[in-house]
Amino acid sequence: MMSDRSGLLNILKRRLSGFPICARIAIGNAAIITAGATAGLVAARLLVGAQIPLLLTILLFILWIGLCILASYFVTRLALRPLIDLRRFSETPNPSTATPFTTANPDPDTCQVASTLNDLLTQLESSNRQLKAVASRSIGVQEEERKRIARWLHDDTSQALAILILQLERLERRIPDYEIDVRNEIKNARQLAAKTLGELRKIIHGLRPSILDDLGLASAIRWYARATLEEAGVQVAFHSNVEKLKLPPEQTTTLFRIAQEAINNIAHHAQAQNARISLQRSGSEVFLEIEDDGRGFQVSGDTEDAILKRHWGLIGIQERLERVGGHFSLNSEPSKGTLLQIYAPLRELVEVDNEPEDPHPVG
Repeated sequence: MMSDRSGLLNILKRRLSGFPICARIAIGNAAIITAGATAGLVAARLLVGAQIPLLLTILLFILWIGLCILASYFVTRLALRPLIDLRRFSETPNPSTATPFTTANPDPDTCQVASTLNDLLTQLESSNRQLKAVASRSIGVQEEERKRIARWLHDDTSQALAILILQLERLERRIPDYEIDVRNEIKNARQLAAKTLGELRKIIHGLRPSILDDLGLASAIRWYARATLEEAGVQVAFHSNVEKLKLPPEQTTTLFRIAQEAINNIAHHAQAQNARISLQRSGSEVFLEIEDDGRGFQVSGDTEDAILKRHWGLIGIQERLERVGGHFSLNSEPSKGTLLQIYAPLRELVEVDNEPEDPHPVG
């Protein structure tokens, strides 16, 4: 007998699950109203015949109303179960890999919404992968182009300027003493060419410093910090325990560009007096920390906020670190300085025993 009732309820449940949510609620409430009205009519006739006191009648009526409301709540919750399941499905970290929504709830309306949501998430994940691949490729192409331009400027333009300076020096020495005006003009031209060559070398080092390839990451960051910050009046303390560790080219370039961005921000925007840079090895990670005592700023909450506030440097740091599987943290408040911490996994680490020492350490 119990198995027959259970089978009947399962059949009824399967039949109702194929109806839309509005139809389920309407059917459930109609059943409750019909049952309630019928039961109320029968109870009223019984109560009148039994001459039950008025107070007890009111209490029984209130109890009956409560039972009807409770039944209506459970029926409505059962009818709205697909929406609850849909909410849980949307809160799944990765809905595309979760249990198919139709398996748990075959409601046609919510199944269609879940299918659309799943398709949108799949497209979004695919677009994100494509954007990351494009960003990674663009950064790689940018570095190759920087290296090519730096090599071209060094081999052609800077060499031509150096030859021009030598020729102007020779010409200056051959001018007779009584041709003072001509000699001064040649001298001015030579000084202008020398100044131009100096500026060009700064540009070349900014594009791709040769010290990064020759002496490694620690020496390159130390040199760039000294050349940029001390010229801006900022005292620099540099510490490193990776002088004899040679990192892969991609990782070396990534960490140097991040350090370059942070150092430039300190020099041009922070109004700092002191800066501290640390490059350390910590277990299976390389750890870069850059701190200053400048004016600081309000840190963006997320990528969208950073875009709105035009904090392009933070977005660039995040994109570069994603290429090498790293991450970063940034702490800053107005008038309290800035602390940037970079973590990147060590890959293909090589010990270098005979690495040249930097003749001008900082700190």
